[in-house]
Amino acid sequence: MVNLPESLTCRHRGGETQMGLHSRVLFLVAGAAGVVLSVSSGQAQKKAPIPFPTGYRHWTLVKSMVIYGNQHPLFNQFGGLHNVYVNEPGVASLKQGKAYPDGTVFVFDLFDIHSAQCAIETRGRKFVAVMKKNAKLNASTGGWGWEVFQGDEQKGSLQDPKPCVDCHASQKRVDYVFSTYTP
Repeated sequence: MVNLPESLTCRHRGGETQMGLHSRVLFLVAGAAGVVLSVSSGQAQKKAPIPFPTGYRHWTLVKSMVIYGNQHPLFNQFGGLHNVYVNEPGVASLKQGKAYPDGTVFVFDLFDIHSAQCAIETRGRKFVAVMKKNAKLNASTGGWGWEVFQGDEQKGSLQDPKPCVDCHASQKRVDYVFSTYTP
């Protein structure tokens, strides 16, 4: 059983119960996994323009997870509901665990969360982070470029992709991608 923080327990008819099985499984996954975009150490990338990924919520949903407590090392930067999407050019490579072709785009959509009355709801978008594969423009970073769109803005705000590059370098053996396919 997953031990949830007190703020994520429910009170019902005078007694306290933990959230249902589906919620516990989601939180177990959240505690065990991490989608990471920045830390430090490595080489910087020349910034190639990456446009806002219009329509990404109609792409393939790769995974969802929640980082809900400050016990998680990435809570301060990435606390909230994570939805990760991939566009069509990357789906086959994701399923087969192979290198991604140019044109592949991953989107990390991060929402702030609020817990009340045994439910967790989103409270607005924190940011949309994008990684796009273009081996010619991003040769020094495994072919990947990065951009971040704050809140609901559609203008990129990433000043320095180095933290993204450095963190994703730990996943070089799987083409710099943290997410894996789960049927």
